[in-house]
Amino acid sequence: MPPRNKRVLSNEDPEWDDEDNYPGGRDGSATERLQLLIQELLGRWHWIALGLILGILGSLYYLAKAPKIYQATASLLVKQGASSVISGDREEDMDFRSEAAVNTVAERVKRVELLTRVASTAAVQELDGLIPPPTSLLPDWSQTWLGTPPAENSGTNLREPKNLANLIGGWMSVSVRRNTRLLDIAVSHRSPLVTQVLADAIATEYVKELADARSSGDTSSSDILGKTAAEMKGELQTSQNALANYQQALQTLKELVEKETLFSELDRRYLPAHPKHIGAKATVDEYQGRFLSEFDSVRKALADKDYWEGNRAEWDHADLDTGARLQIAKRLLTARANVLEGEIANMTEFYNSMITKLQVTGLNQKALNAEVELSSLSQLPKGPISPRKPVVLAGGIFLGAGMGFALAFLLTKLDNKIHTVTQAELLTNLHVLATIRDVQPRILEKIIAEKGELPEALPPAAQKWDPRIVFRAGLVESIYAETFRVLRASVTLLGDETKRKVTLFSSALPGEGKTLISANFAIASALQGKKTLLLDLDLRKPTIHKVFGRQREELTCGVTELLAGKVTWQEALSVETGQENLSCIFCGVKAPNPGELLNSKAFSALLAELEGEFEVIVVDSAPLLAVPDTRLLIPTVDNFCLVVRAESTPKGALRKVIDLLEDDGVEPAGMVINGYEEKTGFLAKKYRSGYGHGGYGQYGKGYGYGSYGSYGSDDK
Repeated sequence: MPPRNKRVLSNEDPEWDDEDNYPGGRDGSATERLQLLIQELLGRWHWIALGLILGILGSLYYLAKAPKIYQATASLLVKQGASSVISGDREEDMDFRSEAAVNTVAERVKRVELLTRVASTAAVQELDGLIPPPTSLLPDWSQTWLGTPPAENSGTNLREPKNLANLIGGWMSVSVRRNTRLLDIAVSHRSPLVTQVLADAIATEYVKELADARSSGDTSSSDILGKTAAEMKGELQTSQNALANYQQALQTLKELVEKETLFSELDRRYLPAHPKHIGAKATVDEYQGRFLSEFDSVRKALADKDYWEGNRAEWDHADLDTGARLQIAKRLLTARANVLEGEIANMTEFYNSMITKLQVTGLNQKALNAEVELSSLSQLPKGPISPRKPVVLAGGIFLGAGMGFALAFLLTKLDNKIHTVTQAELLTNLHVLATIRDVQPRILEKIIAEKGELPEALPPAAQKWDPRIVFRAGLVESIYAETFRVLRASVTLLGDETKRKVTLFSSALPGEGKTLISANFAIASALQGKKTLLLDLDLRKPTIHKVFGRQREELTCGVTELLAGKVTWQEALSVETGQENLSCIFCGVKAPNPGELLNSKAFSALLAELEGEFEVIVVDSAPLLAVPDTRLLIPTVDNFCLVVRAESTPKGALRKVIDLLEDDGVEPAGMVINGYEEKTGFLAKKYRSGYGHGGYGQYGKGYGYGSYGSYGSDDK
């Protein structure tokens, strides 16, 4: 029999040649992934809502505990006042100096000396509520446990002027009003009256300070600069006089150097007796004598007497010949001249800078001291400026919602389970054939009781059915039975029923409900009047016989004996299943070598023979990741359905199954989502318990994932 469910992978297949050409990608397109992420985040809406609620509650708590802050503002006007100090053709300088004047006033208002005088006034010292109590955002009841926290600086007298001045400096702010020369002195405090009194006191005290300075004629910075400039001018003149005293000697030294250079050239060209040599030598001697005489004169002059008194030792002890004394004189004079020239250049530059500063300071001093007046006093605040209720609430809403969203996003990223149809389809690129509700016996019994109808007499075999068979009396019209009718219809629509008779159900891991889905699907097919066969090919851990209430010990023969060639399929067939048109071939005895039995040619021949006798053949096989048995069967069946349990199957297990099937070149016809509760709204009820739903949080755990060892160890 040729493989039925096999796909040949080649470079000519545009859908399967590589990961990038996989339809939509293994995890879907970027848009689909974004949609999936949004869907999963909306599924965790309660975390976002919780964060939003906590944010609002936190904002309201802060508004209730945070102290109310009031603010009062007094204004000063810094006038231009430039008409008397600068000419009208220097308008740019006038604007610049006006801005500098306003900023200077702003800084001077903040001085500790000024604030100390303000703090010393009786009007300030007598204010009620001047020193605010300590603030605590802890609940009032917490003080019973933790005790009342000590106030800051509890050992310090805060009303002492110096200490109070520091507090006032923290309460006040000074700013220049935009595009004006108005200076705003703002004071923030818990008491409205304190803000008004302090703002007015600071502005009034500064204006009074300026008036006192004008009347008393206090020394200004311009006076200091003037004295410094006068001293600098005297030092500069002294240095210039000393250098002028050396000019004649320096000129003679310059000419002497020239004559000596000329003599050196002639000395190389002529003998000592040559007239030119003799004349040049005489000229050099004359200039040397003149230079030594002039040097001795300037050294003894009063213009630079202090310097030479400090350096006379070297000259007085020069008891050498004339040549040696000449070299010392050259060096000392040149060095002193260079020092004086450097000092004169530096002092000249500094003196010019002092003159410029003196002019600017004089102008600014006039602007500051003479042209500042009180513009307006403050008014009593009508309401607090802080905390601002809309801003705090908005911040709480955004912060709370953001934290809730971040938590939901983190949980989404950490979540490793399948929850929705869209998620399963994007992860596998397979269509979902049906979603099966989580079947719980207590709910089924409740539905039967609510019917209030006496069930018809059941066949003895049906009375042994597993309580999770949904096609029992009182349940045939239930939503649970309807989901299997949907699955039956979806499988029917996969293709021509006469050519697609064999349907295999498997899962990635044990415990996902494939056996009960196989049994219910087989009964649903038999109810259509189709001759149906349910075949148990999970040879390592068979459970179909348990679903129909049979004990394995009482099964004389089954699939194991059939595949081993010991019996015919007619001998292994069980027709007493409790459902008309439904037959079963149970597992039989424990198979020592399931892989070899399933891989034999006899199975393919058996399947072809069974297709001639039955209209529908349903196969229950082993989990794909636990053992490789099912991978041997898939190419021989018509419809391969992968069972995935919602809220249980790990994403990694599902991806691994798809990778294995892709390596084998096979493709499931679709998926069946088991244990799924459709979400009709944010508050949809979800049943999370049921058969096979426990202990399999990590795929392969306890079942020898990737090996044959432990799966099927229970042969009961």
